Amino acid sequence: MGGIKVISTANYRTQKVCGTWYLLRRYQVPYTFLFPSFVLTLIFLVFPIASGLLLSLQQSTLSGEARFVGVGNFALLFREARFLNNLRLSLLYVLGNLSLSVPLAYSAAILITSPELRGISVFRALFLLPFITAPVVSSVIFLSLTDASSGPMTFLLTRILGNRPVILANPTLAMWTIIGHSFWRSFSFIMLFLAAGITAIPLELYEAARVDGASSWQLFSKITFPLTKIHLALSMLIITMWTLQDAETVYALTRGGPGYATEVLAVRLFKDAFVNFNLNLGAAIGMILLGMSLIFMLAYLRLMTGEET
Repeated sequence: MGGIKVISTANYRTQKVCGTWYLLRRYQVPYTFLFPSFVLTLIFLVFPIASGLLLSLQQSTLSGEARFVGVGNFALLFREARFLNNLRLSLLYVLGNLSLSVPLAYSAAILITSPELRGISVFRALFLLPFITAPVVSSVIFLSLTDASSGPMTFLLTRILGNRPVILANPTLAMWTIIGHSFWRSFSFIMLFLAAGITAIPLELYEAARVDGASSWQLFSKITFPLTKIHLALSMLIITMWTLQDAETVYALTRGGPGYATEVLAVRLFKDAFVNFNLNLGAAIGMILLGMSLIFMLAYLRLMTGEET
C-alpha cells in the first residue's frame, strides 16, 4: 500500500506539472502581451507609491540625512489648523463641482440624444470645447473673466451689488470661481458619458412607458437613471479623482489665496514639496490624497454594483 501511495503522489505531481505547463503554453500569447504593461505598472505606479510612502515616514535635513519618524509627519498635519482647512476645502471643491455638474450634465445628455431636435450635433461640439481646452488656457480665460478692472464677471457683480468687487481677493468669491472653473471643464465629460449610456437604452422601453401613461419624471427615474447608473458612477469617479488632485488650475487661478482660502490639498502638496522643498510633508499629503481617492473609488464601485464592496 505504501508503494501505491508513492506512485499516486508522483503521478499527481507529474499531472500537476504537465497541467501547469499546458496552461502556460496555451496562454503564452496573452500573457506575453500583458507582461510589458505589468512591468510598466510596477515601474510607474507601484514603485513610486512605495517610495512616496517611505518618504512620508521619514524626516530629512538640509544636509540630505533622513531619519525614520513613523507617522510623525501625519500627526503633525492633523494637528495643524491649516491642514484641516485644506482638507475641508478639498471636499468642498469636489462636492461643489459634482453638485453642479451632474444635474446639468444629465439634462444636457438627454437633450443632445433627443432624436426630435435638429442641428444638435453643433451643440455637442460646443459642449465639448471646455473639456478639450488645456487646463492652464482655461484658467487664463477665467482670470480674464474675473479681472478686477475689465472682467465681464466683475462688471456683472458690480451691477448686482452696486460696488466693484475684486473677485479673487474675496475668499468666498474666489472659492466659487475655482468651483465654477472645475464645473465648466467637468460638465461636458460627464455629459458625454451619460449620453453614451442613454443612446444604448432601447427606445421601445420609453415607448411602452409612454403608452402606460408615464410622466417625464417617471421615464427618467424608472428607466434613464437605473440604466445609466454605471455610466454616472464611472464619470463621477474620474471627475472626483481629477478634482481632488487638481493643483495646476487652482494654482494658476488663485495660488491658494487669498491667504489659504482656496488652498486645497493638491495645492498644499505642491507648495510644500516644490516651493518649500519639504518633500517628506509633501509625500505625507500625497498619501492622504491617495487614501481619499481610494475611499471615493470604493464608494463609486458600490454605487455601480449596488452591493457591498
